Amino acid sequence: MEERILEILKTLVAMKSVSCSTVEVEPAEWFAGFFKTLPYFEKHPEDTGLYEIPGDPYGRKIPYAFLKGKKTDTVLLSGHFDVVSTEEYGKAEPWAYEVGTSKLEEMLRKMPLDDVAKADLESGEWIWGRGVADMKGGLAIHAALFEQYAKQALDGTLEGSIMFMPVPDEESYSAGMRNGVQILKQFKEKYGLNYKLLIDPEPTADKGELQIMSLGTVGKVMPAIIVQGKKGHMGHCYQGFSALGILAEIYLKTNGSLEFSEVYGDEASPPPTWGNMRDMKKVYDVSIPHRGYGYFTALNFGMTPEEILNKLKKISTEAFEHQVEKLNGEYQQFKTMSKAEIMDKIYYEPYVLSFNELCDVARAKGEAEFEQFYKKAYDEIIAKVNTGESNYPSATIDMMEAVLDYSGISVPVIVIGFAPPYYPPTHSDQVKGKEGFGTKAFEKVRELSEKEYGQKVDFENFFTGISDLSYGCITSPFDYVKYSANTPLWGDDYNMDFAAIEDVAIPGVIYGPIGRNYHQYIERVNRESLLKVVPGVTKALIEYMWTL
Repeated sequence: MEERILEILKTLVAMKSVSCSTVEVEPAEWFAGFFKTLPYFEKHPEDTGLYEIPGDPYGRKIPYAFLKGKKTDTVLLSGHFDVVSTEEYGKAEPWAYEVGTSKLEEMLRKMPLDDVAKADLESGEWIWGRGVADMKGGLAIHAALFEQYAKQALDGTLEGSIMFMPVPDEESYSAGMRNGVQILKQFKEKYGLNYKLLIDPEPTADKGELQIMSLGTVGKVMPAIIVQGKKGHMGHCYQGFSALGILAEIYLKTNGSLEFSEVYGDEASPPPTWGNMRDMKKVYDVSIPHRGYGYFTALNFGMTPEEILNKLKKISTEAFEHQVEKLNGEYQQFKTMSKAEIMDKIYYEPYVLSFNELCDVARAKGEAEFEQFYKKAYDEIIAKVNTGESNYPSATIDMMEAVLDYSGISVPVIVIGFAPPYYPPTHSDQVKGKEGFGTKAFEKVRELSEKEYGQKVDFENFFTGISDLSYGCITSPFDYVKYSANTPLWGDDYNMDFAAIEDVAIPGVIYGPIGRNYHQYIERVNRESLLKVVPGVTKALIEYMWTL
C-alpha cells in the first residue's frame, strides 16, 4: 500500500488546485474517474458521481462514492483537495507541486530554514511540497484504503459500509462540505445508513514524540460592525461625533478579551481577533469620519451566535455611552477656554441595532419596496464576490451600509451583523445517540498506534484551526433563523442546511499524518506517518467503528 499512497499523492499534488479557483475542478474529476475504475462501481454505477455545487462561480464539484457492506453502519472518509497558493516559495515555486523529484529539496537548501526544518530536510524522513500535509497526504491514504475496501465490497465480504467524499474549498468558505451534507442525507435516506464516524485527515500536530488527535472542532463566528456618528467640520469638531472613537472602544473591549473565551477541561478557546477596522470615507476631506466599520473572528466551544450578539450589543452600548460622556467632558472644559462655544452640553442617545433590527426599521418604510431594494443590492454585491472583486466580510459591510442608507437613520447608531463563513462548534462525544464515540475512537487509535507502531498519541477536545468537521453534526444547537436573519449575505450564494446537518449527525474526528508548517514553503509530511502508521491505524479504526 505504501507505493500506492505515494503514487496517489504525487498525482494529487501535481494538480494546482488553489482554493477559490476553477482548478479545483481538476481533482474532483480525477476522483470521479478513479472511482469509475473500481470494478465495484461497474456493478453499482448509481453509487458514485459528481455533485455540482449549485450556483458556484468556479463550477466546482464534489466527487463521492459509496461502498455498501453487510451492515448499514457507515464510516465517512473525507478531506479537502484545495490548497493555498505558493507565492512564498519564491524561486522554488515552479517545483512546489512536485513530489518525488529532488528539485524542490535542492532549492529549499538554498533558502532560509529554521533549525527544525534543516534537520528534517537532511533526515530524508519528510516529504515536501504544497498540500502534501494539508491535506492531500491524508486524502491519498483514504483513497488507497477505499480502493482495498472496494474489492471486499465486490465479493460481499465488506462488514460495514463506507462513504468517501473528498471536497473543495475548505481553505476559504467550505462550500464543499456545506453542500456535501446533501449527498450524505440522500444516501442515508436511500439505504437507511447509520453514520458512525467522520474521519477528516487534516495533518495532525506533533508535540515532541506525541501525535495529536482532535475529537472536535472550534466554532467560528465573524461579527461585522458599522458605527455611524455625526458628520462635522474638523474646525468645529464638537458639532460632530466621530464614529472612530466608538469603534476603537469596541475594539479595545473585544480584541483579545477573555470574556469571549470558553474553557473545556484544560483547553480554552482563543479570544477574539479583529481582521479589519477603518473609517468609511471615500475621499480625503476635513470632515469628521461619521462612519467606520470592522469585523473580527470569535472562536468558541459552545457559545451561540445569539449569545455573542448579545454580548456585543452590551459592549457597544457601553462604548457609545462612554464616548458621549468623554466628548461632553472635553467640551465642558473647552468651553472655559473659548467664548465661541455656546452649546449647553453634548448628548446622543445610545442606539444599537442588530442587522435584523435595522432591516425592520427599513422595512417599515414599505415592505414590498424594501424587498425589491434588498434583492437588487444583494445581487449586485454578491456579483462582486463571485468575480473576485470582493469577499464575504467586505461584501457584508457593503450590504449593511446599503440597508443603513436605505433606512434613512441619520442619528448616531451602531449596527451589528454576521459575515460568512460560519462554522458551528462540534464535539464527537456529544452527538445525540452516539455519545462518547469520539473518546472510543481515540482510545482505539492510541492503543493501536502505540502497540503496533510505537507512535504515542494524545487528544485535544477542539481543533482550533477551524475545519470541515463543523458541518457533520451540531452539538451546540442555536436559533438558526435568528442567525440567518442577522447575516446580510445569507441567501442563494451563502447558506447551509442546518436541518440536514442535524439529520446526518456524524461524530467527527481529525486524524491524519503528522505534518509541519502548513501554508508555508517548508510544508512537509512525515514519511513513516503517511505511508505506514496512519494507514494501518485508520484501517483498524474504520473496522472498529462498525462494531459500535
